[in-house]
Amino acid sequence: HDAAFFDAHILHRDISIGNILIHNGRGLLIDWDSCLIVVNGPRSAPRAGTWQFMSAAILVDPEKVHDIRDDRESAFYVLTWTALCYANHNQMDPDHLRKYLGAYDYS
Repeated sequence: HDAAFFDAHILHRDISIGNILIHNGRGLLIDWDSCLIVVNGPRSAPRAGTWQFMSAAILVDPEKVHDIRDDRESAFYVLTWTALCYANHNQMDPDHLRKYLGAYDYS
């Protein structure tokens, strides 16, 4: 993602669990349909993304211009969701965990 942004000036804008493939321990970001080419700094574009993984700033302010910080926040939410679903932990009882993860199912 950073190479796409810093080398090619492309912002993905839809980093979500469904747009990341893992193979042999390496990740591949797919589905670049919503990407935005950023040549002369940020610019306004129609809102894009999977709401469950969108940055808080984008969700709160529909006029906010999407930038790399929003993509990075989305990646953080993907990491959090993945850790809660697949990592072994005992920090929450199963009912609480199900309720928390259920918030991602409403669309």
